[in-house]
Amino acid sequence: MKKLITILVLFLSVTLLFSQSGNVPQSDAKEVVAKGLGAILAGDEAKAREDAVSAALRNAVEQVVGTMVESSTLVENYQTVEDNIYSRTAGYVQKYDIVSTSKQMDNTVEVTVRATVKLTDLRNDLQGIGLLIQRVGKPRTMILIDEKNITEGYGVYLTDMNVTETELMNSMMAFGFPFVDAQQAKVNIANDVVEAAMQGDANAAASIAMRLGAEIIITGTAIAKEASGGPAVLRNSGMKSCQANLNLKAIEADNAKVIATASAYDNAAHIDEITGGTQALQKASKKAAVQLKDKIVAYWNTKVGGRGGAQVQLQVMGITSFSQLNTFKNNLKFYVRGVVAVNQRSFSGGTALFDVDMTGTANQMASELEVKEMEGMKLKVISVTANKVTAQIVPPEQ
Repeated sequence: MKKLITILVLFLSVTLLFSQSGNVPQSDAKEVVAKGLGAILAGDEAKAREDAVSAALRNAVEQVVGTMVESSTLVENYQTVEDNIYSRTAGYVQKYDIVSTSKQMDNTVEVTVRATVKLTDLRNDLQGIGLLIQRVGKPRTMILIDEKNITEGYGVYLTDMNVTETELMNSMMAFGFPFVDAQQAKVNIANDVVEAAMQGDANAAASIAMRLGAEIIITGTAIAKEASGGPAVLRNSGMKSCQANLNLKAIEADNAKVIATASAYDNAAHIDEITGGTQALQKASKKAAVQLKDKIVAYWNTKVGGRGGAQVQLQVMGITSFSQLNTFKNNLKFYVRGVVAVNQRSFSGGTALFDVDMTGTANQMASELEVKEMEGMKLKVISVTANKVTAQIVPPEQ
């Protein structure tokens, strides 16, 4: 009996010590309430409200981070913590509800949110990736790979889909990426354009994706070959050692921008070299899919992270003078919500091209350019894609 009591006391002591040491697994999410303010500029309360929501979400994350970091460390590394919060707010916030919205006397909007903040890394959280994909507009992806397996040209003209495309699509669909069928490109688009795309021509790849309704295209080469030499035990058993190399890039369709790259290598052994090459390609493709997923998610995360991570290309036609150009450039951020910085790339023949860093979307920019008069200028939107807006200044007589 005494022995049993002694064991129980020891067990309770160890349990208490374990709990106090902070090693007990904690929930990976925490619900907090936070407030944020947005200034009303040019009478735009909607923009102020969105700014207030973004600020409230950042404040929610700050609360959680503050409970995870000792106050002295937080002070010493404040800039690092602050940068992390601004760049990864979208990844940390799993969901949120707006509790209240009110207009303040100082011409600001105050928003209170109840947010659920996740503590796990976004890259390993499929639910987080799904939420992020929704926030960037569910861009569709297509895959176009030039694959050669051993001596066989498995590539795009001999079979419906090659091994690399199939494995990449299956892996990335499991992560939540939506896809369009790339087979139409192999049937309806000239062979030289398809080949140029697969060999690294970003503009050719982008044009194919645009024609088929995809916002992102993954293209590149995949080569499997029999390895020379190899372990004697394989050679003596009749097995053949095969290795696969992949070099891929992900390109945005509307601006031909490379947003991610991946290189992967793997090997496999089989009595049949084609089967061995197929298995090596499948293994390398799974590695490449993880690389692409991580890099694309990181890119999207900067687009919605709250510091102008998104970059929208804006083309404006009908500019009558250099003075009008400067007026437009210097006032855009006051009239379009989410605009952080406007970088002029070119101006010729009355047409200017800008790269606009913003927290919003191209559709949002287009909607506001269409309905607002900016310092006497009225604009008409000509076209909109996920990352580009084309607009024209309407002549005064119209």
